[in-house]
Amino acid sequence: MNLYRPIIIGIAGPALTQSEQSWLNELQPYGIILFSRNIDNQAQLTTLCASLREILGDDAVIVIDQEGGRVQRLKQPYWPQLPAVLDIGKLWRKHQFKGLEAANSLGQVIGSQLASVGISHVAAPVLDLYIDGADPVIGDRAFGTTPAEVIPLAAAFIDGVTRSGVTPIVKHIPGMGRADMDSHQSLPIVKTPVSILEQSDWIPFQVVSGTRWAMTAHIVIPEWDHQPITTSETAITHIRELFGNRTIVSDCLTMGAITGTIEERIHRTLDAGVDLALFSNGSDE
Repeated sequence: MNLYRPIIIGIAGPALTQSEQSWLNELQPYGIILFSRNIDNQAQLTTLCASLREILGDDAVIVIDQEGGRVQRLKQPYWPQLPAVLDIGKLWRKHQFKGLEAANSLGQVIGSQLASVGISHVAAPVLDLYIDGADPVIGDRAFGTTPAEVIPLAAAFIDGVTRSGVTPIVKHIPGMGRADMDSHQSLPIVKTPVSILEQSDWIPFQVVSGTRWAMTAHIVIPEWDHQPITTSETAITHIRELFGNRTIVSDCLTMGAITGTIEERIHRTLDAGVDLALFSNGSDE
């Protein structure tokens, strides 16, 4: 895939337009991210994924957010409503084996859903911690409040997903459970000292294995840099030192936490050392 551009982009609707077929063929992005606007039913989604692979090749990355709970692009009536992972965490605290079984089953369901229509990567699981009093942008998307809860459940989930041949992308490295605002709207600053973060929030990203892929957190860690993690060369260097050899994907660059034109956002992200710049807008522009 050495001729592909290091970007993952969105498309407008449930079928490729003539214009999209033309510019996708010319642009040759590394992959595509799908959203609810791209999904009607299983047959339509299978056809869409096949048409993307006709243009981009069989090994093109097709990624989607499918965590369960609030973040679920494959929805009723064609796909079942899935539980939030915090509910699985609560089950684990009562009965660890049942919790692990539920996390693995959720991963298997999601993996099989995606594999059956031709989606290769899922932006899940969330390895962030649930932090009481933080902005609810993470909230029940987290398995629990401590690494001891998150690590075994995320590992079980990843095992379930990968059984179907789908690749999980853990998020949001190095952890944004403490975000004081929603990064979709503005830029959170995590003021907790690094000495505390490295003993708590960062541990799941160091311990959980089963995938090399990780998605960035649009946050500032002032001890590292005053730029967002995603566009900070200093921060990305720290992440590679702390968390090993990763394929790092940006969180969506259209979010309010990142500023500038889309071209500026992409260039700053790639210059910082992120492997793949992701932006979801599905317009020809």
